[in-house]
Amino acid sequence: MNSSGNTPGEMEDDQFYDAAPLEPHLLYQGEILVHVPFLNMPKESRWLLLRTRSGKPVDEALQQGNLGGIVKVLDSNQSKEEWYNSTDGDFAMARLSKGPVVILSQTCDVQTKEFIQVAHVFPAQGASGHLERLRQGLIISAFWLKANPPHLTEGYADLELIQSVHRSYVKRLLPSQHFKLTAARTRELKRFITRYFGRPNSFDAGADLAPCDGTYLCVACFYMDGRATALALTEGQSFGFCSVCGGRGWVLKGR
Repeated sequence: MNSSGNTPGEMEDDQFYDAAPLEPHLLYQGEILVHVPFLNMPKESRWLLLRTRSGKPVDEALQQGNLGGIVKVLDSNQSKEEWYNSTDGDFAMARLSKGPVVILSQTCDVQTKEFIQVAHVFPAQGASGHLERLRQGLIISAFWLKANPPHLTEGYADLELIQSVHRSYVKRLLPSQHFKLTAARTRELKRFITRYFGRPNSFDAGADLAPCDGTYLCVACFYMDGRATALALTEGQSFGFCSVCGGRGWVLKGR
């Protein structure tokens, strides 16, 4: 399957997915799983807590085949006493959905660990400019995925919404329910993961002041061009844009 030329980063390989998994019974980093359960909060601002009318925890009420009786739903933002008095955690409502995910765990961990790290895949929608930035790899928290009909529309893996999925949920997948990025695309996925989670804690031009006297190095020069551009500042001075590349992020040089 060939791409249309819109590829993230500096990729030159136009092959996006392997024609078929080489070992359909195994899973690898960069694998797209078509139907995997994932949890979402029903309301982003709060959890909806579940308590039985008798006040028992839900798991206790369900023991020995009991149905549990009537359950009350409490707003975590308006039921602070109930929330904070629970020392063993609480049961809460969430939406369990099925959809495509991409495996982010290292392949050796996928084969040996009980839980697999995955990122939920969303359809790519919105203005053409936003979509073009996604295709070019300019959105740091989103990894672009080319369409693979009929299993996947053009979309992106959201690195902000990573979840752990127990391997029992995915061990019985049919060959048609998963397919894999090519080796080149998997390396690009690794680069995105590293870029997103390995970003240095930097000081921002136009917003931050130097916390101490010292030499500060431009983040963009180092990561994009492999060079060190230094800026000497005294405590309280403002950070400016890099005179070499125009970058705005700075890190304090080690002493």
